[in-house]
Amino acid sequence: MNSVMQRLFGAFSKKEPTHEVSQSDVRLSLRVVYNRFRQLLNTNNHALEIMADMGNKLGGNYIFDINYIKKSYTEFSDTLFQSIYNLNALSENKYLYLHRVFERINTQVNRILQDKPAADLKETVMSYKQITWEMADEVGGKNAAVAELGNYLKLNIPEGFAITAGAFREFIEYNHIDDKIESLRKEFELGGNGVDGAFFDKARQIIRNGQLPQQLEAAVNNALLKLNVGGSRPLAVRSSAQKEDSDVSFAGQFESVLNVPANLTSISEAYKRVLASLYSPEVAAYQSHAHAEDDAMMTTMSVGCIKMVDSRIGGVMYSIDPNDIDRDVVIISGSWGLGTTVAEGSVDADVYVVQKNEPFNIIERKIGDKAEMDVNGTTGGIVKVPVAQSDRVTQCLSDTQIRELARHAVMIEHYFKKPQDIEWTFNDKKELFFLQSRPLRYSAKPIRAPKETISASLQKYEVIMERQGIIGCRGIGAGKVFHLRHMEDLKDFKCGSVLVAKHDSSQFIKIMPKAAAIITEIGTPTSHMANIAREFRVPTIVNAGIATSMLQDGQEITVDAEDNKVYAGKVKELLRYNITEDIDLTQEKEFKILKKILRYMAPLNLTDPGSFSAEACQTFHDILRFIHEKAIEELTTNTSRYKEILHDKAAVRLDIPAPIDICVIDIGGGLIGGNAEARRQQIASIPFQAIVEGMSCPYIWNWQSSDSIAMPVSHKKHMPSALCFDGDSVAVVSQDYVNLTIRSGKQGNSFNMLDCYCGENVKDNHVYYRFTGAAPGNLPNTTGNSGKAQLIADILRELDMRVSTKGGIVLARADNISRLEMEILLNYLGRLIAYAWHFDAIECNDQTIRHYATNFLVGKYDLRQA
Repeated sequence: MNSVMQRLFGAFSKKEPTHEVSQSDVRLSLRVVYNRFRQLLNTNNHALEIMADMGNKLGGNYIFDINYIKKSYTEFSDTLFQSIYNLNALSENKYLYLHRVFERINTQVNRILQDKPAADLKETVMSYKQITWEMADEVGGKNAAVAELGNYLKLNIPEGFAITAGAFREFIEYNHIDDKIESLRKEFELGGNGVDGAFFDKARQIIRNGQLPQQLEAAVNNALLKLNVGGSRPLAVRSSAQKEDSDVSFAGQFESVLNVPANLTSISEAYKRVLASLYSPEVAAYQSHAHAEDDAMMTTMSVGCIKMVDSRIGGVMYSIDPNDIDRDVVIISGSWGLGTTVAEGSVDADVYVVQKNEPFNIIERKIGDKAEMDVNGTTGGIVKVPVAQSDRVTQCLSDTQIRELARHAVMIEHYFKKPQDIEWTFNDKKELFFLQSRPLRYSAKPIRAPKETISASLQKYEVIMERQGIIGCRGIGAGKVFHLRHMEDLKDFKCGSVLVAKHDSSQFIKIMPKAAAIITEIGTPTSHMANIAREFRVPTIVNAGIATSMLQDGQEITVDAEDNKVYAGKVKELLRYNITEDIDLTQEKEFKILKKILRYMAPLNLTDPGSFSAEACQTFHDILRFIHEKAIEELTTNTSRYKEILHDKAAVRLDIPAPIDICVIDIGGGLIGGNAEARRQQIASIPFQAIVEGMSCPYIWNWQSSDSIAMPVSHKKHMPSALCFDGDSVAVVSQDYVNLTIRSGKQGNSFNMLDCYCGENVKDNHVYYRFTGAAPGNLPNTTGNSGKAQLIADILRELDMRVSTKGGIVLARADNISRLEMEILLNYLGRLIAYAWHFDAIECNDQTIRHYATNFLVGKYDLRQA
């Protein structure tokens, strides 16, 4: 591969001979740039389509084999490589580093396809902050789940580290444990006793007599030193076997040692006690009962070491009622002190039953007689102490804390997509910490009925939408509608709600762990957002038309993204269907391989274009997003670079009824005929036609004021020549593309730049608008930006564009919208450019800026009426 890369880099590095560039050469160069941009869009889209198809398989409704995975990934990686090539061809090799990023991720994925870990985890000890879910094989199910709560959901978890399965294997090999236990097994079998309790006792003692390898001792000691910065606290040393707390819980079967002094000797002894708990009659019996035929459980153990919390109240909660999954509640059990008394059932704990949606009403409460509690011993270990008489029958949790727990239970269940059994604690400062989350086991697992058999019961529910849109991610979710009107409103999104938005956006990643479902009016199943939704397994319907008008804010609905329907109210039959199953395909080996591979493909970490860099790309999706963003940037840059060269001889002057001189450069299909001059009717460019139509709106120009630069006009040639800035307004156009720069204002001190691609493929479409420069006259600096910039920014936000401002500069963008919607937006932007032409003549403050913005949006353009 190195030789291939070297040849590729060599080809990219070749420089063209320098010579004077002719007008025809430049026009040709612009066409080449544009065609490369189109090629890049095609390869990017194809890569997203392949990734979307692979992501759909994670819904658990498809059967596939390893050949499908290998074939799809090969096609994807080849296509992505071509996209990287196209970007470098477009940018004159500015992003060669992307090839290194590609190779790094590609190597990891190929290791997974070879049934190896994605990376050689040479670390025998890993901080929880380093752990991601695909490391579960090395750190165990319990460690991986707790780390996800902290790293993905940003919940409070105690600081800690994992001693990996690799460390376990080193320990076993260093002490020849396998040979010793095998000899012990033969000894018992020859004695005629078989493998009995005495065998397990001796096997555990063999492990506890072992010594940690020197390198492992050093790694543990280093982790302790880092953990003890700021003060030493005792640790909980907990089992985290490979499948523990996953599809097979092994709850309570392995030993955990609590309140262990944070020194190497104590932690090493506790570590060996946890490893030794692999060998017990109880574990063997559980394994047999659970039909865990893979004996990896009996041969691999990771261990978690986490700081003990000074627990004032602790307990367990279930995100559903395990005895009645149709009951829409969260069940919380709590008691004073550590939650161990609740987990072990050794105390008469308080029990609270809470409604599973806002405002999380407490519908039942049973206050137990909490006679004793577990606390951290002063010299280590756990001790039981009596509870003060006045507190024994006092509710241990406040109602606020109960609702806080229920709200988090819903969030965690939404994230893991399964009902959860969650351990929690409040410390002395009333801060909530989560200690564990694992799939909840039902007392009697219901059988999933065929969906056809529940169709009769669904007749009683009102269908609000049916087959109105495209399924982006399969699944079923229910909650209250949250209408997203502006992107900044995402901060108000409530856990368990259904996000309903006009457009999809990769910014939705901020709420996906909390979302019951997502519906967008515009979008495609291959968009960045849809790929992220499949990663988080959030039921999603895109391109649903007038969803924002059909669904009311706060209305409770059920989104069936299996049959593409939306019901009024909460459809319990569908929700029950969603959490029960006959065959769980997600536990198949091929599913797990695909999930690991998609971990390196689908997550999107680049969401703020202002901070994009090749070095920040961590996944293939990041690379695709980066390529798309930089391609638009390069297209804009290249177009601007050639405008000055082409202006004099290659441009056609546009004749429109507005006081703006625009020179048009057609790079293919943008104009019909036209030599020195072209009329509006000759514009064939779809986006440019929409802009010009907006700029030519007579109601913007046909008002008169002594201070205004505008006069009643019917044609720009009747305007004073001072209003036209020849050479400063240039448009480069094709049939579906425009790059427009317009200098405006009475003094000509403001610039508008608009770059737009408007085609049939929604996910290709984009609008990028930049306003630079503020009038030095009457508009004051009211909120850190010039008044002129503020007014423009306020209007752009109301047009659903993503806006950022800095001084007199306004940047706005919109993408992933349909051609029709794009034309409407461009018409408004054309009107805004014309509207802004008059700003020099008016005085503004915060109040009048809001007034002018409102007037513009309702079609009132007379700026004299403040």
